[in-house]
Amino acid sequence: MLILGAIIFIGYLYFVGFWNVVEVISALDLRIALSTILIDLACIGLFALGWKLLLGNPGMKFRHCFEIVLVSIFGDLMIPTGSISGEVFRVTLTTKRSSLQLSEATASVILHRLLLGITFGGVLGVGLVFLITTQAMPLAGLYLFLALAVIDLMLGLIGIYAAFRVQRFERFVERLAIKTGNFIRIFRSEYNVEDMRARVMGDFKTFGRAITGVKKASLFASAVILTARWFLIAVIPYLMFFSLGYPVSYWVVLSVSIFASMVQMIPIGIPGLVGVMEVSMTAFFMGFGIPAGIAASATILTRLVIFWFELLISSAAASFQGVRGLNNIKNKEKSGAGLSHPV
Repeated sequence: MLILGAIIFIGYLYFVGFWNVVEVISALDLRIALSTILIDLACIGLFALGWKLLLGNPGMKFRHCFEIVLVSIFGDLMIPTGSISGEVFRVTLTTKRSSLQLSEATASVILHRLLLGITFGGVLGVGLVFLITTQAMPLAGLYLFLALAVIDLMLGLIGIYAAFRVQRFERFVERLAIKTGNFIRIFRSEYNVEDMRARVMGDFKTFGRAITGVKKASLFASAVILTARWFLIAVIPYLMFFSLGYPVSYWVVLSVSIFASMVQMIPIGIPGLVGVMEVSMTAFFMGFGIPAGIAASATILTRLVIFWFELLISSAAASFQGVRGLNNIKNKEKSGAGLSHPV
């Protein structure tokens, strides 16, 4: 799949004109472009902070949340499954790095993901309203995306409502656990269905308490932080255009950034969606009347930050986490050996 992505990227460079892109980028204001790296780090920090506010007591330190988020980014980039792989890493590492149970960690990640969807729809709607008022794009297309924003916003709100009313599903979950246990018992006659029911219901109640235990103020603060993150992400390509000497409306860049995020959620299977994201972002920019060479140059520069730079730091975080895990295993083995052979 990575080879497929490389082929798409090569075809993309041929279409937009490789030397044309090189010529445009050669006039780059490097200081402005490099400043986007700090903005990207701030976006990652806001993502981690928005999640930290939703973690139950005793929670985790911010630096631990930041590190785990980096590892989840590595998972999303290398295993593109619509963020599922990254969320699995986030839940797993949270249970290892804190005293939170699996159900509590899962609850925080689900709430965070729901808030991310709600703020996504809200910011997309704001951007499209500004584009409609300035008539920067055909109204038919804008109204279509505005409808998608409203749908996304409504689904997110329904998800939040359902999460805080999760106890209403207790009987359904209990029946499902019993049916599942009876099914397993067909193949394993000694399987204890009651033990499974007790474990599932215990985890379910812990999950429910973790959801309902989140303070409304924390929920609101997290939503505000994630909203600010969406607006800040768009500053990266906006400054890239500015560094190329081709100023573009911020609302155009914001809308394209949101559209690109929608593409990124499609589980195509190509690591980092190499080639696919470049084609998508450039096509969106060209749809707003930006010349192909300029659109491609800004897209490639943006991807250098939000993909290649993030891949670099997230792979370092994942490697650090792996080395730490191996050292913990070795220390436990040494401790065990010491106990088994007392002096």
